[in-house]
Amino acid sequence: MDIAIVAPCPIPYVIGGAENLWRGLQDHLNEHTEHQAELIKLPSRELSFWDLVDTYRRFSELDLDGFDLVVSTKYPAWMVRHPRHVVYLQHKLRGLYDTYDIDRLPLRLENPPAPVAELSEWMEQHAGRRDALSELFERLERLRDAPGLPADLFSFPGPLIREIVHRLDDIGLAPAEISRYGAISETVRGREEHFPPGADVFVAHHPTNLEGLRPRRGSYLFSASRLDNSKRVELLVGAMQHVSQDVELRIAGTGPNEEMLRAQAEGDPRVRFCGRVPSERLAELYSGARAVAFVPYQEDYGLVTLEAMLAGKPVLTCTDSGGTTELVSDGETGRIVDPSPEALGAAIDELWATRRERLRMGRAAFERAHRVTWDGLVQELTRAP
Repeated sequence: MDIAIVAPCPIPYVIGGAENLWRGLQDHLNEHTEHQAELIKLPSRELSFWDLVDTYRRFSELDLDGFDLVVSTKYPAWMVRHPRHVVYLQHKLRGLYDTYDIDRLPLRLENPPAPVAELSEWMEQHAGRRDALSELFERLERLRDAPGLPADLFSFPGPLIREIVHRLDDIGLAPAEISRYGAISETVRGREEHFPPGADVFVAHHPTNLEGLRPRRGSYLFSASRLDNSKRVELLVGAMQHVSQDVELRIAGTGPNEEMLRAQAEGDPRVRFCGRVPSERLAELYSGARAVAFVPYQEDYGLVTLEAMLAGKPVLTCTDSGGTTELVSDGETGRIVDPSPEALGAAIDELWATRRERLRMGRAAFERAHRVTWDGLVQELTRAP
């Protein structure tokens, strides 16, 4: 088959787990199967209300009829229409779904202006209808140009953009539009409002395309991630204050919290920030570690976990870390502890003090990680509806 992998290209550009999946899947399809695959990406800004609306519209207008199969994984790429469209969902826009209430924003507008009330009523009447999509975007354009509307109406995140995105996702992901639904983890499959009610959703963990991972003797605790709130690297830095063993913590990655994290670690020579590292160096850092810590909040999947296990390292994570806990079994392939500096510090000390147990967990992690294959994922994605 000729397969289109359709995806958003973030502006400003960031390489993360999503990009790893798309490139790895494309390469495997082209090099190791009878299929041909093309990765089709559209520049996608989401810095504002109207950035997001415009990106949804562009994907809805994309013509991919020349392909036999379309695979989408992330918003708003699933707005594309195709007779054989498989959604292998990484996540919806979490700031408008399961993490929206973190900022305690209202779910609905109170006393909305007349044009907004009219739009909401119309969307309710045409919920889930693909044939109403063109008119919906026309109505949004009129709302954009309407005089006298308060600026905070178009806040992002905010209740109006939340309502619009939910309506758009309901159209793009409607059962009549999708051949098969999949999820990258049980965590994603279990999230409210991520799939239509009653949808049959397969779960397939996907591999990494990071090369050079191999087990060897290590000497430090390693972590790799974007340095932002959801990855909770501050928990690891804080945990070092509760570690009595001689442990060096190396952290790879950059992000908006880097300055804050460096300030938190100031005065502790055991904490070392490696910055952004190229793939070859990243593989070396995994392989040279004694254990890997990854403690995000409700992670969709967590390639860091899989990459650590492929390097034969036990993984330290937290009870509320989501997808990472699907690969890590406490006491078997790593440790799963409460999300507190004290609990993490105690677990680090334990890993350093019990060499035999640490090596046993590393070997089990290596074996478990090799059950995750591109062939298994391709079989699911290309299975007949």
